[in-house]
Amino acid sequence: MISPRNSTLGEEIYREIDKNEYLHELYDAILNNYSVKLLNLPQEDMVSINVDDALRFADILSKSAGVPDSEKHKAWAQEIVALLGALYPGDPKIEHYTASVLSTIGNYRGLQLVKTAHQSDSFLESLFAGFDMDYLSVPYQQDKYFFHSQKAIYDRLDDPTFSYSGPTSMGKSLLMRMFIKDRIVSGKEENFAIIVPTKALISEITSSIIQDLKTLLEEKNYKVINSAGALMLNQPHNFIFVLTPERLLYLLISNPKININYLFVDEAHKISANDGRSAFYYKVVDMLSERPIKPHVIFASPNIPNPEVYLKLVPDIESKKEFALATSFSPVSQLRYMVDTVERKVVLYNERKKAMLPIVGLKPRVTPLDIIKNITANSPNKQSIVYFNSKDKAIDMARRYAVGLIPKGDPMLESLAKEIKNEIHDTYYLAELIRCGVAYHVGYLPNHIRTSIEKC
Repeated sequence: MISPRNSTLGEEIYREIDKNEYLHELYDAILNNYSVKLLNLPQEDMVSINVDDALRFADILSKSAGVPDSEKHKAWAQEIVALLGALYPGDPKIEHYTASVLSTIGNYRGLQLVKTAHQSDSFLESLFAGFDMDYLSVPYQQDKYFFHSQKAIYDRLDDPTFSYSGPTSMGKSLLMRMFIKDRIVSGKEENFAIIVPTKALISEITSSIIQDLKTLLEEKNYKVINSAGALMLNQPHNFIFVLTPERLLYLLISNPKININYLFVDEAHKISANDGRSAFYYKVVDMLSERPIKPHVIFASPNIPNPEVYLKLVPDIESKKEFALATSFSPVSQLRYMVDTVERKVVLYNERKKAMLPIVGLKPRVTPLDIIKNITANSPNKQSIVYFNSKDKAIDMARRYAVGLIPKGDPMLESLAKEIKNEIHDTYYLAELIRCGVAYHVGYLPNHIRTSIEKC
């Protein structure tokens, strides 16, 4: 009989840290002050923050280990230093702690972005950081690093069957593409298929794969296929298929001799959508599982706690947790505000307390356009995306926002504006918006125009 071990001091600290009232008090103050700055509110709405104590908490949270909420603690540490950095730009102490926190949690991409060198005082910590960076390095990608959660998933993509989930910002499709690139560079002659739920994603992922592989496609005799009737299917190539489940099913029926070595089901939660498409997913997996050469089947889904549920699609495979991995860590910090223009108030959702934090009452006659202008005025050198639930509203807001703006004289924007005039109409107002650094992005625009807007 094995006696249960006693918990460590660290485990006891981290098990209760979510309940620390002073930590929540500091965090509320940080959220309040960041909101005041973001929304361009009066300075008297600011509250006092003990920055040193907040940084110490961030340092402690970044080292969380041995408890179920360790990933959440690390994300919280990252969020605290990011918000403090936005509140006090250029503060050397905050920059030092930011670099230390990002290094500790293994966010080396973030460390590259903040451009702050961090050198630990401990020889062992420096040694471990060097080992960790080497361990997390992305194959054949110079100065690119996985997060720890990404690495754990990446190392499982060669399993016969695997299902994983994580936040949208974790880069689930990136892992698939890097795995495919690794196999191709290694000289493997295999066929890969990525199932996506929409035609728009076909275009997006195809473009990303071509960008990832560049000349390797020709050198290694690979073709990227996104049509079930492509002529190249009859030629001696290896293939990377990027298709909807309907298109892949048609391709398998039309070309029964083409083997699929790896099947990646992106956005796997769409299998459960009530739109009649589920049958195509089931049929594709079933057909491939009956072939002599069975593919590796990998499911990727958003942040859900039970990704093993999708393994039920694979014949003779039970839905077991050892075939699945779920992560909640995200390299991106998101704050969610609710702006109520009827009740005239702004509240912020505090993810840590699972509660709404009142921020401010709106002044009379403040409109959504005013709020958008306040936010963008505080980020003059950054891009902002504003979503509307109809194309007419998006176009109208873009035009209203641009009133009074003058052309930036940017060669890239001028070139795109000229292309729009030539392709669509010489008086089409999108061209003039583009020149001022404003655009709308709607479905009926030509695909290459939409892509150019995204790149800009």
